[in-house]
This record gives sequence, structure tokens and C-alpha cells, in this order.
Amino acid sequence: MINKQSVVQNPNTFVKTISIIHLALIAGQIIFAAAAFMTTKNHTTSKSDDVFIYVAPIMALSGFAISNILFKTLVNKIDGQSPLKTKLAAYQSALIVRFALLEGPSLFAIVSFMLTGNLIFLGISGAIIAYFIYLRPTKQKIEDDLNLGYEEKAELDGAGKVY
Repeated sequence: MINKQSVVQNPNTFVKTISIIHLALIAGQIIFAAAAFMTTKNHTTSKSDDVFIYVAPIMALSGFAISNILFKTLVNKIDGQSPLKTKLAAYQSALIVRFALLEGPSLFAIVSFMLTGNLIFLGISGAIIAYFIYLRPTKQKIEDDLNLGYEEKAELDGAGKVY
């Protein structure tokens, strides 16, 4: 039988974990975009009659708006009286949802580029990737988003106990 006991990790490990998840998602998008650029033969910047020219920007803007609204909603639902471990787990889930809602339109734009050769789609994906980089999780952002108190900030900095 597999031991289902949760892994005890300190808050510094938590920050590293979500940073690695974030970096992996960015790297995947960049590598996919680079591979698409290298394998697609006819590059163009002309506007086309493809439906993708309308769908990709709408998806990008919708992903941006929905990811921000849903992230804020999920973070606001985190109980302020919960232990730090519970808050961080809920925060990680909110971040993953946010990242997924941004990564989907980015990947769609890259696939649209592969199908049409239109560089505008790589520009859309590039804009999403740039915003993704801006959203890099840091201790300060976690403290601000979760409105952590003094003791919780100390625990997140590693000065407190291992939770």
C-alpha cells in the first residue's frame, strides 16, 4: 500500500515549487513557439480570411480577463483563519488555474501560426508569455495576495516553524 501521508515542506520549498511550475509552463510555451517557427515554412504578416484571426485574439483577451477574475475570486475565498499550509495549498490551486487559463490561448495561437504561417499569432502568444513572466510568483506577491499577518510572513520567510 502506498503511504498517502502528506509531504512536510517548509514555506521556502513552497515558493520554489510554484516557481518551478511557473518556469516549466513558460519554457513549454517558448519551446513550442520556437519549434513551430522553425518548422513552419511560409511566414507572413498579412491579414487573412481565416477564422483564427478573430478567434485567437478573443481567446487571449478572454483568458486574460477570466484568469484574473477567477484568480481573485479563488484567493478571496481563502479563509483568513486557516493555517498557513491550507492557505498556501489553496493559493497554489488558484495560481495553477490562472496559469492554465493563460496557457491555453497561448498554445492555441501557436497552433494557429503553425496552420496559417501568420506571425501575428506568434505575437499574440508572445504577449501572453510576457504577461506570464510578469506573473512570476514571489514571496512578496504571496504575502500581498493572501494578506498574511506578521507571524505568517515570518513563517513564510523560514523564521517560523516547519508546517
